[in-house]
Amino acid sequence: MEKDEIPKPDQLVRELSHDWSLRDLPRESHDNDDIDVEQNADSEAKRPGIALSRTVSSGPPYTIFSHRAKMFIIASVSVSSLISPFGATTFYPALNVLADELNVTPALINLALTTYMISQAIAPAIIAGMSDASGRRTSFIICFVIYIVANIGLALQTNYAALLILRMVQAAGCSAAIALANAVVADIATSAERGKYMGYATAGLLFGPAFGPTIGGVLAQYLGWRSIFWFLVIFTTTLFVVFTLFFPETCRNVVGNGSIPAKGINLSILGYIEQRCHARSNDSIRDDQSTFSVQKKRKFTCPNPFSTLKILGEKESCIVLLYNGFFFTGMMICVASVPVLFQRTYHLNELDIGLCYISLGIGSLISALTMGHAVDWNFRRHAKRLGFEIKKGKQQDLENFPIEVVRFQVVLPGHVIGTLAILVYGWTIKFQTHIAGPEVALFFIGFGVSTAFNLTNTLLIDLHRDKPATATAAVNFVRCLLSAAGAAAIIPMCDAMNPGWAFTLLALVYTFYIVLVFWIMKRGQQWRQEAAAKKLVKEAEKQAAVEVEEMDVEKQSTAGGTPTRKESHETQLEARASPENRLAR
Repeated sequence: MEKDEIPKPDQLVRELSHDWSLRDLPRESHDNDDIDVEQNADSEAKRPGIALSRTVSSGPPYTIFSHRAKMFIIASVSVSSLISPFGATTFYPALNVLADELNVTPALINLALTTYMISQAIAPAIIAGMSDASGRRTSFIICFVIYIVANIGLALQTNYAALLILRMVQAAGCSAAIALANAVVADIATSAERGKYMGYATAGLLFGPAFGPTIGGVLAQYLGWRSIFWFLVIFTTTLFVVFTLFFPETCRNVVGNGSIPAKGINLSILGYIEQRCHARSNDSIRDDQSTFSVQKKRKFTCPNPFSTLKILGEKESCIVLLYNGFFFTGMMICVASVPVLFQRTYHLNELDIGLCYISLGIGSLISALTMGHAVDWNFRRHAKRLGFEIKKGKQQDLENFPIEVVRFQVVLPGHVIGTLAILVYGWTIKFQTHIAGPEVALFFIGFGVSTAFNLTNTLLIDLHRDKPATATAAVNFVRCLLSAAGAAAIIPMCDAMNPGWAFTLLALVYTFYIVLVFWIMKRGQQWRQEAAAKKLVKEAEKQAAVEVEEMDVEKQSTAGGTPTRKESHETQLEARASPENRLAR
């Protein structure tokens, strides 16, 4: 029997990459919206070769949660993310007291900070991956239980070894809360509105380092150092009760857009109410393919911590992660330097030092509440300019949309402000100006660094909408390791070269990173499209392998025997010769 000519492997890859548009290739998405592509003649005339207009069909909405429900969800995850910075920073004012109590040196007590950051970097890789498969509620509840038990142990411990071990357990319990908060935003907010909600969700993360030392200082001075951990027990137990009763499941692999009924531990009071209201209104309908996709994903999978490291292997994501991590490290360096530098320069007590963090917290909070709106406005501005239609409640296809430019155009002012503020902070400490000098600098450090950190977090979620918790775990991994190194190095640097030059060196690193910003803005979209093409080619190859197995089984059943090695090889060649077979749905 005459067969068609078999293409070579490299020819096949070229065909898959170029002869078919990326939109024609099979893709698996949990955004449960159907995208229709329309050519905008006017836009194309002005910009040859670019077709950017997208309209979303009248399918199910991105999420069934009402605006009030969304705000409750965002407020809940924002408050929950406080447990991570609170666990790290409320501990600061009690360091000297603990050193005396446990009869160890301050250097050994500082080791508890380092082990905390290392554990905080590793743990989210496991819990975040589990949340992408099994749901957010389960992961939140597990985190709270671990954190509560660790804090009870810390409040009761009486030796240094127990302190180190329990601090690592405490970090493991609280660190994933940040990744889960960002993942929840990706579950309920489209790219066009994600900046605003991401700002609200990360307000807790940025609020904690500023006000945690203040709370810890007050508690340590008036109630003793053990009261710090009892405070964390009470705070987290309250969150545990609220989340268990009211927090709805949002993971799109479990409940889709919220319309698929949650079961067991994933069911909450608010989630049940929202599903009932949705069922009565019939405003959106679950399509069969979305349901099948979700049901298929509900199969239990063991958490794979290495999926976080895979994100570091992607060119664009790796650069954004390093940028994000270095900027957050700058804030943590300032946070770690305040107790020593302010005590040396201004001779403040522990409570006064804790109060000095308030300006940093206010700057961070203002950034979180305002810059998200700015980036959403910039999204709408670019969409209008490019003929990219936005429909409320629908997720747009960002394949040909310059999302990197949209995000980083708003990051740039924050980058410049944060860099200059760090420079000013170091030299005001060096010349021992009035305390208002470094306090004003801390305010602008909080504003500028928080802007860059928040918006690059948002970009990473845009790049990994199918696994937002895993992407945020990668952020956590990089920022915690860099922060641990930076916080340990800053005081020796200040002793060796004085605070002015130490923070000038940090500002120079930030200046170098502005080059990366322009590089990502110029090449990011191309890298994203190349990565998408490679991913879809791999999916097509997997589908071809499945078809080969099916054809072998069919031949076996027809012939009544097992296919020979030669027949199996011929079957593979036939499948490879017909790429349209595996491109068909």
